[in-house]
Amino acid sequence: MPRLPGKATGYTLVALVIGMAVLTIMLAAVGPVIATIMKRDREDELIFRGRQYARAIVLFQRRFGRYPNTLKEMYANRPRTIRKLWKDPMCRCNNWHLLILGTPDAIPAGSAQTGLQAPRPTPTPGPFGQSPDATFGPIVGVRSNVHEEALREWRGHKYYDEWSFIAGDSDREGVAGVPGGKPGPLMPTPVPGTQ
Repeated sequence: MPRLPGKATGYTLVALVIGMAVLTIMLAAVGPVIATIMKRDREDELIFRGRQYARAIVLFQRRFGRYPNTLKEMYANRPRTIRKLWKDPMCRCNNWHLLILGTPDAIPAGSAQTGLQAPRPTPTPGPFGQSPDATFGPIVGVRSNVHEEALREWRGHKYYDEWSFIAGDSDREGVAGVPGGKPGPLMPTPVPGTQ
């Protein structure tokens, strides 16, 4: 009789190993599908958050008569033009690429906007202020810094760092909560002393 538990334990161990092998095969088959679903959700979230920033920039420009110099300015100034400072869902970080007025990547694709004024001079940070490599300027949009191929093409681009969310890109999306539902054309911020 003492040998029966040993034999039963051996069969249990074999059954456990076979069960783990089957489970591993099932996870290997389902894992890529789950990863694709999660990546698609992050892409949708990138589009949502990018549009939130573009709409907030339009609202900021309408309320204060100029474009924001930092993303934090849209949240800090009262009344707020953005509910919260969104993270880039592709890297889960606050490291958005800022599209500065007057730069080539800040002009909407397919737009004939030329003659935009150069950005205002970059403010010189004080000894206790921002780091010297911080980006300042009239921000007209954002895009991701992640250079990775997307699962889908959005506005003719396959890479996340090519998906630009620009304020006043009125031919493609409206602005919720703004009378008329559509933003006006991208208006340059006047540069002091150039009149």
